[in-house]
Amino acid sequence: MQDVPSVNPVEELPDLPPPIPPEQKKSNKTWIIVLIIVLVLCCLCSCAAAGIWLWNNGDSLLEQMNMGMGMLSLI
Repeated sequence: MQDVPSVNPVEELPDLPPPIPPEQKKSNKTWIIVLIIVLVLCCLCSCAAAGIWLWNNGDSLLEQMNMGMGMLSLI
C-alpha cells in the first residue's frame, strides 16, 4: 500500500480580506544622525567665522579692551 500524504483542507473565508504583512517601523536614527551632522557643521562654521573676524579685528578689539581697563583703574 502506498503512503498517501494527508492533506488538511483549508477553509477559505471569502468575507475576510487578504492578510496584510506587518509594516516595518521606520527608524528615526537617520534623522538624528543628519541633525547631529548639521549641528556640528554649524558650530564649525561659526567658529571659523569668529576666528576670521578676530584675525581681522583682534588688534582694535584689544586696544579697546586696554582703554576700558585703563578707565576702570581710574575708578
